[in-house]
Amino acid sequence: MMQPSGIITAIDVGTTKIFTLVAGVDDTGALEALGHGIVPCGGLSKGNIEDIVETQRAIRESVQEAQRQAGVQIKSAFVGITGTHISFENRRDVLDWVGSHGVITDRDISRIPETVANASKELGRKVLHALPISYSLDGEEGIKDPMGMHSNRLEVETHVVSGSSMAVDRLVRAVESAGVKVDGVVLGSIASSESVLTPLERARGTAVIDIGGGTTDIIVYKGGTIAYSAVIPIGGYQFTNDICMTYNTTFEAAEEAKITQCSTEPDTVRPHEEITLPVQGRAAGLKVPRRDLCQLTRERAMELMRLIMITLKDADVTDFDNFRLVLTGGGSNMDGLEDMIKRTLTSNVRTAAPSGFMEIPLGLQQPEYATGFGILLWGATQSRTATATYSPINGNGPGNGRRSVAEGKVPVSAGGGRSRFFNPFRRGGR
Repeated sequence: MMQPSGIITAIDVGTTKIFTLVAGVDDTGALEALGHGIVPCGGLSKGNIEDIVETQRAIRESVQEAQRQAGVQIKSAFVGITGTHISFENRRDVLDWVGSHGVITDRDISRIPETVANASKELGRKVLHALPISYSLDGEEGIKDPMGMHSNRLEVETHVVSGSSMAVDRLVRAVESAGVKVDGVVLGSIASSESVLTPLERARGTAVIDIGGGTTDIIVYKGGTIAYSAVIPIGGYQFTNDICMTYNTTFEAAEEAKITQCSTEPDTVRPHEEITLPVQGRAAGLKVPRRDLCQLTRERAMELMRLIMITLKDADVTDFDNFRLVLTGGGSNMDGLEDMIKRTLTSNVRTAAPSGFMEIPLGLQQPEYATGFGILLWGATQSRTATATYSPINGNGPGNGRRSVAEGKVPVSAGGGRSRFFNPFRRGGR
């Protein structure tokens, strides 16, 4: 066991559960999980807090359990965010002030995301990330790292992520009600990609499809950078709700049936196989052909796949032979889903759990915990970087370089990648 020199905490506020994860960090930057708390939560819908009292309760209990296991007091945490209030924009800005002293410096590059974030501000919106995609230098496109170059005109293309100010503030208040200060907020799909992707996948082109309880979050990497992201308002909850509504059963029974009995491949189920579901208001249960249950699941899965395909088309992803899909999140565990995608969309797909950067405790080596561990990675690099206010190009996240935080410095790609995550929760930015 390491002798930690510091503590980092991640809180994944999901539609169906709160996952708090505490890790120790030693002097080399290596991480070791010390404790965690997982508490069901019914206070969110499609990633948005609708019952703040219920959400506060679940966060408080999750934090308390993580503290109990770790034997430490949690004073602050990095927090994940998603929801249908999140919006995304790729924008292009001319940076007249960059290189005014003759050459583009590291300080110039590190100021760019905050400058773009300030220019992107809208009433009622809070910019969460400003992620440089590429630069144009005196008309020359596709520059990844202009540092050290001379320029009369520098332009930057940036992926900007924002959320409803009201929704972001509500999330922060819910966390702080548990006595935990918010160190930073990270988009859940960015966090998930940190814990499941390899540098090669980022470079060659990959979409992470994070199927959570209330939403499916998509983030597209091209050439090592984040090029597109989206939130689809369908998640595991909708699959469960379909069963509830169709058979008038309880949510708990529908959830259990979804996990243990459902498949997106009805033809793999024996024709006469049945299960019994409790019916609300009736003493006797209802016998349901398992194939019918699976057909219901398949129809919802096909709808989700159609929306994923539309989203990827919007991201200009059409060549699936040379593009990978990585499924993660609790919904990716659905039986038959990966095989369905292989048959109908691309064979270049895998289902991923967090791995490759620290020892994952038993029971947490599952896709549904990818976001929590990704938040931890993101927070570790933020904490280690004194000026951690921005987002690195060529990876757009602290884990670029797969993914060790034990290197003692911000991992940087071959292209440079100096600018860091825009973090409005530092330097009084909230």
